[in-house]
Amino acid sequence: MNRKFVLFDFDGVIADTENSNAAYLQKALSVYGIKLTAEDRKKLIGTKNKEYVSQLLSRSPIPVTQEELKETRIKMGNTYENGDICEEKGIRKLIGMLRKRGMKTALVSSTSAKLIITALNRLQMMDMFDVIVCGDMYKEPKPNPEGYKRAMDYLKASPEECVVVEDSQVGILAGKQAGAYVIAYKGGSIEQDVGQADYVIRSFESIDILPDNENI
Repeated sequence: MNRKFVLFDFDGVIADTENSNAAYLQKALSVYGIKLTAEDRKKLIGTKNKEYVSQLLSRSPIPVTQEELKETRIKMGNTYENGDICEEKGIRKLIGMLRKRGMKTALVSSTSAKLIITALNRLQMMDMFDVIVCGDMYKEPKPNPEGYKRAMDYLKASPEECVVVEDSQVGILAGKQAGAYVIAYKGGSIEQDVGQADYVIRSFESIDILPDNENI
């Protein structure tokens, strides 16, 4: 079936925010004597895992709740509102090319709408997506496919018509479970397991497989 819709993750795909996000989280956790390991960073990529955050907080020498951590993180700032943020090389051109060819685009993120909209405004990319679905717009985070399925509903698209572009294992699983063809992007700063994707790319700058549907 001809692919008519391309659904993008934000963190690590539209913008390489993962290291910055981890730095801001580490800054907040340091208040409670907690240090993130490399394994912690990987497990937190692409999803909002409240159970894992609880495990992190259990390392603190003093009792601390997720609500207290949330308040501390607000005070510390974040990548989307305060940090240096820039789009991945070639992504703007790729999305523009897709849209010129009549394909519709969506953004599906685990991050809250406030932060994603702020980031898109800073990047001047708000008008590049027909649909935007953020983490506080659905109940179950990735790898649950709910976010992608909701975007498909808004687009009036069948899963067979959709391509998902993700960088994380949990995001790839979400796209696959939603029934889409999944392309893994490995151009970000953090190497991740993308073995379950249908196709893997390392750059958006010289890619034509999406608009031509040749390989999907």
